[in-house]
Amino acid sequence: MELPRACLQAEKLAQSAEFFSFGSNDLTQSTYGLSRDDASTFLPNYKAKGILEQDPFVTLDTDGVGELILLAVERGRKARSGMKMGICGEHAG
Repeated sequence: MELPRACLQAEKLAQSAEFFSFGSNDLTQSTYGLSRDDASTFLPNYKAKGILEQDPFVTLDTDGVGELILLAVERGRKARSGMKMGICGEHAG
C-alpha cells in the first residue's frame, strides 16, 4: 500500500489480497506530494518557519499518513477479518 487511493480502496483490495504491506516512504511522498530526494533542500526551512514540526520522512505523520494506514487496516479487515498487516520503509525501524 503505497498510494492514498489504495488505502481508500482497501476494502475492495482485501477481497483478493492476503495481506497488506504499507510502504511508508512512498505513502508519505504521495500523501505530501513531495520527493524524498529533494526534501532535504527545503524541509529544514519548513521546520524553521513552523510549517512542519517534524520531517515526515523521519517521523511518521500520524495525522495524515497514519490516518490513511489506520483507515486501510479497518477497511481491509472489514472485508477479510484477521488480515495480516506489515510496514516497510524508513518508518519500519
